[in-house]
Amino acid sequence: MNKRGVEASGRFEIEMPAPFDFSLTVSKPAGWHWSTPGEVFEKGALWTGCYVDGTPVGLKMIETKKTVAVSFYATSELTRDETALLRANVELGLGRDEDLEAFYAFAEKDEILSVAARDLYGMRAGRLDDIFGRVILAITLQMAPYKRSRDMMSSLLEAYGTKITFEGKEIALWPTPSEIARLEPSELRHSASLGYRAERLIKSARYLAEHPISLKELSAESEAEAMRRLKAVPGIGTYSARLIFGRTSVPIDV
Repeated sequence: MNKRGVEASGRFEIEMPAPFDFSLTVSKPAGWHWSTPGEVFEKGALWTGCYVDGTPVGLKMIETKKTVAVSFYATSELTRDETALLRANVELGLGRDEDLEAFYAFAEKDEILSVAARDLYGMRAGRLDDIFGRVILAITLQMAPYKRSRDMMSSLLEAYGTKITFEGKEIALWPTPSEIARLEPSELRHSASLGYRAERLIKSARYLAEHPISLKELSAESEAEAMRRLKAVPGIGTYSARLIFGRTSVPIDV
């Protein structure tokens, strides 16, 4: 695992439209992570991180009265453009632009959805712009029970993730495509117990290292085009592409 020291770099606040429940949004009831399985959610605060142009950035997020306050930590001070890019990614991850009112209007007429909407009121799906993290999730979920998938993701984080420390928390970020692209399948099978998925993950990493894809960019395209581009990634079929994209095409079991 790579270890990087980060220091306080800045802070911003994001005003979220109602309805919004911070805890439900960043700490999903089903146990799924917001950015990485290596993040920490305690007492209403989330310590996590992401990459900004390949640079690991630590994040502490907490809900204030009307906003989400975000403190960020990096190896050096982020530029104005990098900060703007980070802010846009966090807003995407919090689902700031999701139209929940339209969903609730639809859900209230359904016997089952109306109960879920009431119990999870204000939860936003959110999709952090990290295609490779979602590719890792999709590939480790292929033909594997939940515990096996979690074990594979934990092994990948431990062996190849980037560990950052700030505010007394140690957070493990997903490995980058370039980190996995340099590996051989036999090494990845041994270190992370991926089995046949090792070759798929390496091929997808090599493809994304040469052909970066932005989730925000995909969201601006038609769903058919977005799915076509995702299925061009080795190891990603229709089901996995739907899981990665997570818009109207999300698989029903997800």
